[in-house]
Amino acid sequence: MNCTWAKGQAAPNDVQYFLYIRDSKKKIERECPRYLKDSGTHVGCHLQDLSGLTSYSYFLVNGTSQETGIQFFDSVLLLKEIEQYDPPNNITVYCNESHCFIRWEKPRTRKTRSIREFQYQLDIQRQSNTGSSRNQLIVVSGDSGNKYSFPRPGLRAKHTVKIRTADARRAHWGAWSQPAGFGSAEPESSLVHIYLLVVLGTLVCGLTVSCLFKRFLGTHRLFPPIPRIKDKLNNNPQIDHQIIWEKFTHDVGKGDKEEVLAVEEVTEAPANA
Repeated sequence: MNCTWAKGQAAPNDVQYFLYIRDSKKKIERECPRYLKDSGTHVGCHLQDLSGLTSYSYFLVNGTSQETGIQFFDSVLLLKEIEQYDPPNNITVYCNESHCFIRWEKPRTRKTRSIREFQYQLDIQRQSNTGSSRNQLIVVSGDSGNKYSFPRPGLRAKHTVKIRTADARRAHWGAWSQPAGFGSAEPESSLVHIYLLVVLGTLVCGLTVSCLFKRFLGTHRLFPPIPRIKDKLNNNPQIDHQIIWEKFTHDVGKGDKEEVLAVEEVTEAPANA
């Protein structure tokens, strides 16, 4: 915890300040263990160990000078009211086709607190080549389950989200978290790559078909087809085609009545007989 104060306008040059803290229960007083200095003058105190502090504590800033008396300052502070929370932990972003979902975990605190005692502020920005466009800050209550959803923006540009925490009853905001990025220019780049591949593939196919066609024409001109030998006998329209006679004479005369002619050889008798 850091406690700071400013040097008074009318304070002498040799003024020096001291901080004392006393708890409301044990009445134990202790001095600041580590002062923050400006030109040798104490202007603040850093407390690393807060285990000795109770909910209500008494703070006294006393000043000393060799020239004049210095007015002191004291106050009873509720530590819960002055505690500044750390940023949330484990911020994640998930996007589907229609919405994006942001989730986080509540920060570590000095004492255990319920989720209803927190509130969160979200800063969603769209990144582009000309810079970032800041949207209106979004406040989310602690009982929302540490999540927030919104319609998915166009993811052709990178987006970032930062979150900070405060007490639910007062807007004493802590430090912003580190930006968590989501979305990128990759979808647009991927589409361009796809278009280029399609165009390139079409050109390659067209050139391949053209080369094959030209090669076919060149081969046809260099090696024309060999003409067939002309068959003067079969190709002469004036000559009838050969006919197998047996096909037409095989059964001819089967139904006709045959006549049998007998021939007898007669031997001529000798003349002396």
